[in-house]
Amino acid sequence: MKFSFLKFLTAASVVAAAAMLSSCAGGRSYLVIPRAVSTASAVSVDDLNLTSGQYDVLNTITETASVICEYKNKRIRITSGDNDFAYVFSLGKDGFWTLSAFSGAASLGYFTSDLNASLTEVPDGEEFARRVAMARIIRAAKDYNADGVVEPVVISRVNNAGHNKVEFSSTVSAKLISIKTTR
Repeated sequence: MKFSFLKFLTAASVVAAAAMLSSCAGGRSYLVIPRAVSTASAVSVDDLNLTSGQYDVLNTITETASVICEYKNKRIRITSGDNDFAYVFSLGKDGFWTLSAFSGAASLGYFTSDLNASLTEVPDGEEFARRVAMARIIRAAKDYNADGVVEPVVISRVNNAGHNKVEFSSTVSAKLISIKTTR
């Protein structure tokens, strides 16, 4: 009799644990945010393993972006300073954020060193501002026909923009380089 009860108790515990684990893993939803993504490898000059005659610094450039975040009840509205995009996120009863409305689409940039960073869990105004400024740096690198972005520096600021509003701005500076080829 004890043996059967012990088997039953063990089986019930396993089933209960499996149900709890599956409910934790299966219920998680991620935000799907309409956006364009650009990437670039950003390294230090020392990491290039090149002598000074093997590359040229084309230019040092700076790009800035800002967003306004308006917090109202369980909603966050993130609007670009240039009015290129606006996203409205709502916090659901389940505790997860959902994208409830949008206009336009953000062009976001990622340096390969932080490519795993994502905008899929919690809306973050500073992250949006930084990623838009990075996308502008990457676009400038393409415009200059640069081979890479070297030694980027990111500076972010936050300011009160009124009742329940915060402005996040990010400035990214980097050197654009061209690697000389030998033939």
